[in-house]
Amino acid sequence: MAHPPRTLPVQRIWLSIGLSLQVLSLAHVACAAGALPQGGAFAAGSGTIAGRGNSLVITQPGSTRDVIDWNSFSIGPQNRVVFDNGSGATLNCVTGGSPSLILGRLSATGSVYLINPQGVLVGPSGTIATGGRFVASTLDAADAAFMAGGPLTLTGDSNAPVANLGKIDSSGGDVFLVSAQNVTNTITVDAPNGTVEFAAGRAVLLQDSPSDRQVFVQTSSGGSILDAGMTRAAQISLQAVDGNVYALADGGARIRATGTGTRDGHLWLLAGNGQVYQQGTLTASSTGGTGSGNSTVTTQASNIEFAADAVVEAAQWSLSTPAITIGADTANALARSLDANTAVNLSTTGGNGTSGDLQLRLEPDVA
Repeated sequence: MAHPPRTLPVQRIWLSIGLSLQVLSLAHVACAAGALPQGGAFAAGSGTIAGRGNSLVITQPGSTRDVIDWNSFSIGPQNRVVFDNGSGATLNCVTGGSPSLILGRLSATGSVYLINPQGVLVGPSGTIATGGRFVASTLDAADAAFMAGGPLTLTGDSNAPVANLGKIDSSGGDVFLVSAQNVTNTITVDAPNGTVEFAAGRAVLLQDSPSDRQVFVQTSSGGSILDAGMTRAAQISLQAVDGNVYALADGGARIRATGTGTRDGHLWLLAGNGQVYQQGTLTASSTGGTGSGNSTVTTQASNIEFAADAVVEAAQWSLSTPAITIGADTANALARSLDANTAVNLSTTGGNGTSGDLQLRLEPDVA
């Protein structure tokens, strides 16, 4: 039996998402080359915004929560923005018509939320380093809900992308990238003591959890998540409820959930009624090393497909899909994972309470 056609081959993934990012970048790189955020004003809380040469320093008294509205928020290649916000959090809402291009350095002692419906792009020269959480989103957040703390819902109709082509690091918190349509990582995202979570949806809930996922798509959008970079955190989640999740950990890329003393290493690939496509090695580990403890990879989608080199290294790999055909690539992915001492649990769920289908397709190149 012939291989079924992929719904969106990898070449087309790069073409569609890559071209949109290129247009976004090239259209505004000239004006961003010397840029610093403009028109900042505190909408809630208080503090100071001061320019110092090629730097902009935002200071919040104590460890408070503040909201700042900006006409634009971009950082040129030689420029720097510093948030001296203790262990507090700053919500930055961009009200102008330009995307945020981070081509220089953004740093914070605490947490930084960057909301821009026009798009957020961390360029190849861009670096972000926070002591707390970093959130980039094209969906909006209510000022009052942010100031109150606790769970935060992001909503909006923007189709602009959120993309990291540079380096994002949260030394003590989490990294959340949220868009209704496209979230892309091609270089490095690190949160060694927290979670890295990419989500595509029109309503997304953010909450705090010491041991589980913290981002939940409440209203889907058919968007896509593409992770083709180095993603390392205690726990990782890629979710597009009725869209596509592409975990491309081949070559120099790595997607690795390492766990901590309070978090089991857990990696989620969640596409619901959409597709998960995996390439390369996905790793989940606990404090005892790769495959130890309760380290788990969870894959859930209507359609699950694998490249020829796909493998999962974890204590357990749970796959859930309405139906699956075991062809060459799928068989090789399962066999390699079993050889890596990963316990594989494959369930076919069907629909409307019915049983799913599990079919074996015999092919000459099955390992």
